[in-house]
Amino acid sequence: MIASHAHRFVFVKTRKTAGTSLEIALSRHCGPEDVVTRISPEDEVLRAAAGGVGPQNDDTDPSSYAHMGARRVIEVIGRDTWDAYFTFAVERNPYDVVASSYRYSARKPTFTKTFAEFVRTPRRMERLALNERLYRLDGRVVVDQVYRYEELPAAVADISSRLGLSLDLPHAKQGSGVHYRELYGPGDAEIVAERFARTISHFGYRF
Repeated sequence: MIASHAHRFVFVKTRKTAGTSLEIALSRHCGPEDVVTRISPEDEVLRAAAGGVGPQNDDTDPSSYAHMGARRVIEVIGRDTWDAYFTFAVERNPYDVVASSYRYSARKPTFTKTFAEFVRTPRRMERLALNERLYRLDGRVVVDQVYRYEELPAAVADISSRLGLSLDLPHAKQGSGVHYRELYGPGDAEIVAERFARTISHFGYRF
């Protein structure tokens, strides 16, 4: 999450949506009073190399962290500030989100689950399904704009135009290049469709 008082915006960071790359790009323009939350140590190295501001002013009450929801951000910066700033998040096709999360997890030597087992692990699905709640309050979208991951170049161009910033996204995490459908077997898509029903319906996503 980034709350920039210098440029009057709040970036609500969702999972598996190029959030780290966008966060690094935005942090290059942050001022000393802006709230910038921590990312992984390896990504902090990338952020420093890209000239971005590292974690700062995140010792708030309540504390600030990467995947903060709108409710907590409002508690930190205040409702008036939230309403006055441009607030935004990025969403991604849930079928792709789940596949991306599985591939990322599968890189660890200790990870042994198949994709079928992964989508049938409630704890993992619940964590990924939190995305839509990060930019909603009481079920209602409360950020000014939810951009689509699938249209990321256009999203970056719009953010740049709105904020008057030149944003150049680094590739903090590389994808496999394999289409997400190749991971899905019998019954897998139905599980994802049920768990992410509101996001799929709201954005018109398809398998």
